[in-house]
Amino acid sequence: MTITRQYNLPNCTLVLEGLSDGSAASQLDMRPVLSILMSAECYVTGIREPLSGGREFFESLVRAVSSYAQEFMSGVHYPDRYGPNLGMVQLHRIDGNSHRLTVLPAEAGSATQIDQKTELSAQVDLTTVQLFDLVEAIDQFFADTQTLLELSLQLTPISKRYIKSAEPLAKRSLPAVVGVSSLALAAMAFFFVPIPEIQRPRDPVPQPNPAGQNLGTPNSGGSGSPNPNPTPPADGLLPGNPTPTPIPSPSATPQSNTAPESTPSPVSEALPTPGAAAVPITDAAEIDLLKGKLSQQIDGVLKNKPAVETELVYRVSVAKDGAIVGYKSENSAAVDRPETPFSELLYKPIGSRPPAEPLADFRVVVAPGGTVAVTPW
Repeated sequence: MTITRQYNLPNCTLVLEGLSDGSAASQLDMRPVLSILMSAECYVTGIREPLSGGREFFESLVRAVSSYAQEFMSGVHYPDRYGPNLGMVQLHRIDGNSHRLTVLPAEAGSATQIDQKTELSAQVDLTTVQLFDLVEAIDQFFADTQTLLELSLQLTPISKRYIKSAEPLAKRSLPAVVGVSSLALAAMAFFFVPIPEIQRPRDPVPQPNPAGQNLGTPNSGGSGSPNPNPTPPADGLLPGNPTPTPIPSPSATPQSNTAPESTPSPVSEALPTPGAAAVPITDAAEIDLLKGKLSQQIDGVLKNKPAVETELVYRVSVAKDGAIVGYKSENSAAVDRPETPFSELLYKPIGSRPPAEPLADFRVVVAPGGTVAVTPW
């Protein structure tokens, strides 16, 4: 029996057909393992004919798309990817938002470079959104544990020799030259500083004790040494201080300056509303990409939920990273419904996100038949 695996994205659909190995464990499984690939088809929105082929085509497509996406995201040019050992599927960048995918014939795909004399099986131009939908479809294939288990993606780090510095050599060497010059000038300046003279420490000279500063009471023996515990006069006057010093009354009670502690009031944290963003997202390509991510998240939640009886309309706010940060019911049926499909998808905790991050608003309509329509607000 033929087994079909389908990975759907808004702008790309990947369909694999094959057979099982016929093992007993695979036959008893509700979802048998697809171990023998017969054909692979890649449908792209806006292109009538799909890209199709066998196992060699599919393996070359996986390697080419993954390697090109890694180079596109990192910005590091990998020259070996354009060497003589080319695959059956190749990707080349046309401009900032266009990418050309070329499929060579099976007999010329092993060691033939693209030129004017090479016969092409197919050639399509993809936008950045379509390219990343294709990357997401391939990621879903690798996450599927019941399809082509022996096929894995071998990603290796790029050598540092391919990384080119953005600054010219003269600009990079300027700090070193300035540092060496500063060190030389500092050494010359210290050379002209005179050596300080060293003086031996001198013994302290005793100072005479002026008369009238002995506040102690002489001893009974008549010696002139002061008493270490002098007794103050009975009138409260000290020598050299004609003003009496008032003695505080023991009945006086000091007043406390401590104010009563205030009880802190609790601070409430509300969920963000769809209109909380200071600057909305207006880039059409980015809105299209966020629309695909939102549709995928909603489909993943609704496939395990019972079908709704009436149409539900919501306004959903999505951040630049695809996180759902807010939603609002727009019709009476959605308001009266106690459970919404966005309660599980809402980003938590809310307080860790920027308060004025750019958002994109979408209109989400959940139909009774189970279909979901997502359009920009």
